Amino acid sequence: MPDTPHLRIALVGLGDIAEKAYLPLMTSRGGVKPILCTRDEATLTRLAKQYRVEETYTSVNDLVKHRPDAAMVHAATSAHAGIVASLLEEGIPVFVDKPLCDSLVASKKLINLARRKRTPLFVGFNRRYAPLIHSLLGKDAAIQLNWHKNRVDMAGEPRSFVYDDFIHVVDSLRVLGRGPVEELRVHTRMRGDLLASVQVRWRQGECLVTGGMNRVSGRTEERVEYYTAGHKWEIVELHEGYHYHKDRTEHLGFGNWTPTLEKRGFVAMIDHWLRVVRGQPPPANYLDGVLESHRICEEVLGALDDG
Repeated sequence: MPDTPHLRIALVGLGDIAEKAYLPLMTSRGGVKPILCTRDEATLTRLAKQYRVEETYTSVNDLVKHRPDAAMVHAATSAHAGIVASLLEEGIPVFVDKPLCDSLVASKKLINLARRKRTPLFVGFNRRYAPLIHSLLGKDAAIQLNWHKNRVDMAGEPRSFVYDDFIHVVDSLRVLGRGPVEELRVHTRMRGDLLASVQVRWRQGECLVTGGMNRVSGRTEERVEYYTAGHKWEIVELHEGYHYHKDRTEHLGFGNWTPTLEKRGFVAMIDHWLRVVRGQPPPANYLDGVLESHRICEEVLGALDDG
């Protein structure tokens, strides 16, 4: 049998998340030939040499002319709309870091464009794929679900706080809650013009969902609690957990050599993305779910404005 051609996949924007997660994964994947694209020529030269990448570009326009099989956008959120649109217009499948955009209107436009062009658009919500989190989808539907992700001394501009960070909590809760979001309630605390903390509560069917982010906390932490009748699962920092049943405790975790990127869901997420590029369609309602997570974020900001 002839060898399957390598996928030429461009990484656009080579900042911190690209260096920590996506470059190590994409340059080690069989069947993938990475392409690098950034306006920063020094970074481009350094990373191309480090990862032995031959094909590089300093502009998205030049990249598009050379027709990659797909592109992964790791640029700043403010640049997502323009870069993603230029790729989709040419029918190039796109992976983009969360959020798709930092507004519901702009996110809708990109989703509508992807649908009109019949071109895959994939958003990087890695927590959906973290093994200990993903395993909860194999359990009975939750009757109560809590997710809190806190940081130290990081009160922030509200839109960036909600879309760049709190969207992790929103999307993960929505996926685990399994059903339409109803009766959303939002509580926030400001520190001057900066958002210090946000708490949300809603209902999905019979499940009561609560989530929060305190960015003036005394500790950086992330904790999930998933309850069904007679059972509780607790996941801490995505890489360790406990299952409680009849007052007995089962420890959940990984072997000592399991890579961090696997524990945090990046490996499974990239595997899914590559299947999409190779022609496997995402679930029929995938983009509807992405849009719903952005809608909830916009509603959170709306509640802040109303206050």
